[in-house]
Amino acid sequence: MLNSCKVAIARIFSDLIKADRIIDTGEMKYWRTACVKYEIDRDVRIKAKEISFANAVNTICRSSVHNLKESFLEDCRSMTVSDGFCSHSEALLMVSLTSLLKPDMNFRSEVISIPKSNFNIDTATALYIENKYDPETNRAILNNHRLIFKEFQLAGFHFVYIPKIIDHYKNTDPRLFKEILSFIAPSMSDSGLDHTHRSLLKMTTGIFCKDLLCNKCGITDLRDTVPSVLIKISNSEVGETLYANYLKIYVDQDITTTVRSFIDRFSEMLRGDIFVISTSEERNNQFHFNGFYKQLLEIFLVRRNIRSAVHIDPYKENIFFPDIDSKASGLHRREKALYALLLCQGSKGINFNAPKSADEFEKYKRRMRRIQQRYAAIYEMFGGNRDGAPDLSVPEIRRPIFSCLKRSIKSLQALYNPEDYNITKGADGSFSVHVEPEAVFVNQLDKDTPVPLMESEMYEKWASL
Repeated sequence: MLNSCKVAIARIFSDLIKADRIIDTGEMKYWRTACVKYEIDRDVRIKAKEISFANAVNTICRSSVHNLKESFLEDCRSMTVSDGFCSHSEALLMVSLTSLLKPDMNFRSEVISIPKSNFNIDTATALYIENKYDPETNRAILNNHRLIFKEFQLAGFHFVYIPKIIDHYKNTDPRLFKEILSFIAPSMSDSGLDHTHRSLLKMTTGIFCKDLLCNKCGITDLRDTVPSVLIKISNSEVGETLYANYLKIYVDQDITTTVRSFIDRFSEMLRGDIFVISTSEERNNQFHFNGFYKQLLEIFLVRRNIRSAVHIDPYKENIFFPDIDSKASGLHRREKALYALLLCQGSKGINFNAPKSADEFEKYKRRMRRIQQRYAAIYEMFGGNRDGAPDLSVPEIRRPIFSCLKRSIKSLQALYNPEDYNITKGADGSFSVHVEPEAVFVNQLDKDTPVPLMESEMYEKWASL
């Protein structure tokens, strides 16, 4: 047997023994037997502390050793009932192992482990996730939500479906909701509260997975997830870091059958544990601030790793990032106008490099005159004199403007991948800003709300020159 398999087996046995937070003589007896059977020595035990539960399970799944999965799974069952019963916490790990190591399961699943500091919900929480909206599965959940919720609840699980939470937020008085948000995040500005309120009401399961779990919490394993139920099964230490372990069960429009199958298999493993079933639900003008509900609001309000829109207000001379409630600071209108110009230019950007040939140089001068005209028109919108706009063709004038703008955008550490919002230089020497046009908006005097960049007066002026 490969040493990696021995390490994986030691890791899984360790998590099973510690699952109910009681280590008894029966478990130690099985542990000694397992150490002899699987040749687990001191070095293996030390290495086992450095790998995650998911890593260990995946190692066993990939093993080609004959009958290893079946034999190991049976040893895990024996260990969990060595003290006379299988606890709720042990059954969570066992149903996960069974779903991956036993070939006759009628649903597909996987185990993932992530640092607990990134994302942590209560054990036995069952969270529906998807990277994009799946109409058939969501229709099935909505039609059978009470049934699914109760199936999970009676086995000690709490089923969480994001659209139901958002419906509750939508039915809450907006003034009360904003007051609660302000209470939780007192440093947030009024405009930030308004934007957060609007964003929460527009949140979908896909947005939650991509923007919050993947971008903000860094759980890249879920970036391309298909419809699934993510179930928190345990916590465990990997080295000096505490990890949270999850079972991810793939679901489709037949989700009720999958849930029943999982619950039946889980219930079969319980021998005599007592667990508390929570029956509390959010009601009108009430918000739970515990468990997943608390985590949802907190990670939504924490200004970190956020993919923000960009709002340009030339008349107030502001460049605002509403999703992080921050403005680009330390900038004169010359830098702000340059940033707006680069956003209008899009992916093609601006290349200031002069060609060597005379023919190409004439084309270059015509192109630079056009760039300067566009820059001057935007500069004027920011309150400057069109004829007094800095000459971008002069390196000694252009470079300080670029440097100041880069420093300001770089300081916005709450942005997810801030380099996407900053000026970058391509292989051909072109300068550009890689923000999608649909994420850029412009404030106009004749409109109450910002309009998309490509529908704005600013873009029309840029395009006409």
